[in-house]
Amino acid sequence: MSEQMLDISKIRIDGDTQPRLAIDQVVVAEYADLLESGTDFPPVQVVSDGAVHWLVDGFHRYFAHRQLGRDQIRAEVTTGLLEEAQWLSLGANRTHGLRRTNTDKSKAAIKALMMRPELSDHVIAEHVGVSQPTVSKYRASIEEARRKRLGTPGAKAGGDKSYQPPTRIGRDGRTCVARPGRKTSDSRRTLTPLRRSTPPAPMTALSMPHDPVMGARTLIELFKPDYLRALVAHLSEHLKGVAQ
Repeated sequence: MSEQMLDISKIRIDGDTQPRLAIDQVVVAEYADLLESGTDFPPVQVVSDGAVHWLVDGFHRYFAHRQLGRDQIRAEVTTGLLEEAQWLSLGANRTHGLRRTNTDKSKAAIKALMMRPELSDHVIAEHVGVSQPTVSKYRASIEEARRKRLGTPGAKAGGDKSYQPPTRIGRDGRTCVARPGRKTSDSRRTLTPLRRSTPPAPMTALSMPHDPVMGARTLIELFKPDYLRALVAHLSEHLKGVAQ
């Protein structure tokens, strides 16, 4: 890891390395005021493969510098690829910076489980900065959906008998078969939709700033390029018939 001044234009924020649900524009404005008054902020965290620099921690500081029109920002640079940047970002703001909301924590925990399902709940909880029961709850939901999709041993006709019990890698690096989660009472059981043939499309709740530039930046942080291209195409088509 090395600390250096980086050109802000070289830092990428479109690699799905922002674990928060949305940027808090009030905090960005507060940071910008503090920067103008001479406050020295800690460096942002960046992962680089030598050609691309992915921001993994310090998004509010990054946008505060952009708001002030600054060309460079102090950064600690770690060598790695995009996947490593995405993984490291899930542990951002555990002990510093703007406190994460429960929704932010949930998003990070679920993404960690999807990225590294082989790790134990304890390891993921430590990395993300949430409790082990929280990780276990989300893992149970994910695996229940997987079992319904693949079938389980002894399932009725039509189920896939190839299901294998999951394994986990613990803190000591040893691999073991995961113990099944404790069944919950009917009152706490996760409800499943009656119509399973067409699962609901995933949605992301966010607060959009009224400033179009900051709104665009928020969308860039949260969504992948393919989604943004489709969104622009639909908006362009809609605006053709809208009077200016």
